[in-house]
Amino acid sequence: MKPFSIDERTFPPLFDVEAIWSVLWQRRMTVLACVGAMLALTLLYLAVAKPSYTATASILIDPRDSHATNFNSVLPGIGPDSAAIASQVFIIESRDLLMDVFESEGIENDSEFSDRGLLSFLYADDALAKDSTFKRFQRAVSAERAGLTYVIDVSFKSQSSDKAARIANAIVGRYRAGLAGERETANSDVNSLLADRIGGLQKNVGDAERAVADFKSRHQILDPASGGTLQSQIDQLTSQLIVARGDADQAKDKYDQALAAGTLPAGLDRLSEILSSSTTEKLREDYNQRAAELASYEIVYQPRHPTIKRLQSELNRTRGLMAAEAKRITRELKAKYDLAAQNVATLQAKLDDLRRQSENSDVAQVELRRLEAKAQAARTVLDDFLKRAEETAQLQGLQLSEARVISAAAPPVQPTWPKPFLLLPVSAALGLLAGCGLALMRGPAHPPEDGPEGPARSRPQTVELPKGDISTAPADLGEYRRPGAAGTGVHASIRAIRRRFSQAGSEAFSRDLLQLVRRIISHLTEHPKPYVLAVSSTHDPLEAKLAGAMIGIGLEQADQNVLVVEFGRRPGLEIPARRGTGMFVDSASGLQTVMYNAAAEGGPASRDRLTMNDILTDAGAFDFVLVMAPSITDSSWDAELFVDADLMLFALGPSEETSEALTLLRQRLDAGQIRRCATLAIIPESMEAAENQAARHLRPAEDGEWARGVLGRRGHAADE
Repeated sequence: MKPFSIDERTFPPLFDVEAIWSVLWQRRMTVLACVGAMLALTLLYLAVAKPSYTATASILIDPRDSHATNFNSVLPGIGPDSAAIASQVFIIESRDLLMDVFESEGIENDSEFSDRGLLSFLYADDALAKDSTFKRFQRAVSAERAGLTYVIDVSFKSQSSDKAARIANAIVGRYRAGLAGERETANSDVNSLLADRIGGLQKNVGDAERAVADFKSRHQILDPASGGTLQSQIDQLTSQLIVARGDADQAKDKYDQALAAGTLPAGLDRLSEILSSSTTEKLREDYNQRAAELASYEIVYQPRHPTIKRLQSELNRTRGLMAAEAKRITRELKAKYDLAAQNVATLQAKLDDLRRQSENSDVAQVELRRLEAKAQAARTVLDDFLKRAEETAQLQGLQLSEARVISAAAPPVQPTWPKPFLLLPVSAALGLLAGCGLALMRGPAHPPEDGPEGPARSRPQTVELPKGDISTAPADLGEYRRPGAAGTGVHASIRAIRRRFSQAGSEAFSRDLLQLVRRIISHLTEHPKPYVLAVSSTHDPLEAKLAGAMIGIGLEQADQNVLVVEFGRRPGLEIPARRGTGMFVDSASGLQTVMYNAAAEGGPASRDRLTMNDILTDAGAFDFVLVMAPSITDSSWDAELFVDADLMLFALGPSEETSEALTLLRQRLDAGQIRRCATLAIIPESMEAAENQAARHLRPAEDGEWARGVLGRRGHAADE
């Protein structure tokens, strides 16, 4: 078994090319007339239209900026980015720039742009007339960037080639002059602004410097270069104090040594090492001389000798002088030590006082630094302004325009409009399209009568359903026409349906029937075959037989094995009541058919024992099983038999309404069964329409092979 898969590519094309070509061929005179009319109008336009010429000038926006000096320009170049180049296009097309050209070239009095024709009475005001003339002039100007380059093409359209070139060059010249003027104007403006600001900046610098000087004067903060600041004084006093302390320590050491030496002659020798003195040297020499003489005379004389006494007396006197000298030296060293100590104390007192002043002047130093920073900032700004003012003054006349003309506009030789070689083919193509559209709207030259090629594909209608849950409404499969006249037999109608598939010109019928098959398949749930379709009706059981035959023939044409299951007895068929052991091919539909004879077993009671499993046992390897059920209003209707059907189809007659069928279904079926139901209307067509339809079509039938592709293209699956 193969599961179903619907292939959308197998359905008929949306457009029938052959039918469209047939209509166009039949209405070929209409198409040719439209093409001729369009060409005539084009030739008339070419005869009366005035030629227009377009002159183009090209300018290059050079992103490189030429510098004659190292000075920065006040107004820099346009820049290389795409937005900057595109902005120049809008500048060229701006009203101010074009108005300058408009006035300088005298366009206001040019008849080409000022001629207002029949609408001149609307422009009684001169201002309105000038504005109208300018707008026509503005529409003739176009500026376009050449791709992603730095080139801009400026074009002007006019009836005179010389005028077009002249005005295009005038627009370019005005644009370049505007660029150069902008830079010169920017320099002048900046010079004036800088001059105004420099005077104020100089005053600010003077005020800031005076504030610094006044603050130093009030707080006695001297210039560091003169050494008068507190810190420099502290450093000087510290150095002096260190020297004074060294001197005091040295004086103290000498004084201590003098005290230790005493007043004896030996001590005077040590004092001579501490402090050099000529008196000390003479006293020492005198003492040594007299001591030597005394020692010499003591050897000769006795201790009582006058010479000895004289010498001893002189020696004692010298010793006394030496002691006095030693005391004097000691006093002198003491005085030096006292002076050095006093000097140290004085310096220390001054240093302490300066340090206290330094501690008290921290706030003043902070304020002084703030004032000095403010003065320095003012001097820096003033220097920058002075430097920039000098630069801008020197840049006057040195800046070059970055817009360069690379191609001046020349008078064109050929007009740009109208172009006959373009208008004639385009007009012919438009006339052809218009003619084809008109021909298709008119349709075939001999429109066919209403017949089977134009049956309703669906039956869209507004149905007023009975009160209840709208979700339980059955699916509406639409309205379909069947061959055969009303009142003919069922078998004759089924044979007519089968013949229609092989009849020439029955493509529409085949497509409608296969469309029905497709809609039925779309309501089936995928599962292993066979699929069970129960076909019934609301009133007339013959409608169910005809609908089932149409569906079975359609499935057979789609290469599906179909088994038709009927209930009842046919003459000449001896088939058991409960199980259909025999199978035959129906002569009318050509489908495999099995008959269950319920009447032989005593009516509906016997058929109650028949289940769907019994029917599927006889189905074998069929793909579809069509169970032909009695009418839902028939007393033999048994819903239990069709509880396992995949889809229950109810055929409606021409006069039956969907709302009436829904009422009957809700009376006999529950909501779950109604969801597996669908309705379709079978409308018989007239025999005359069928004959006309067969006579009008000359093309052989191709729907058989086409129909077999509807369900024939499927993926392989395992047999169940």
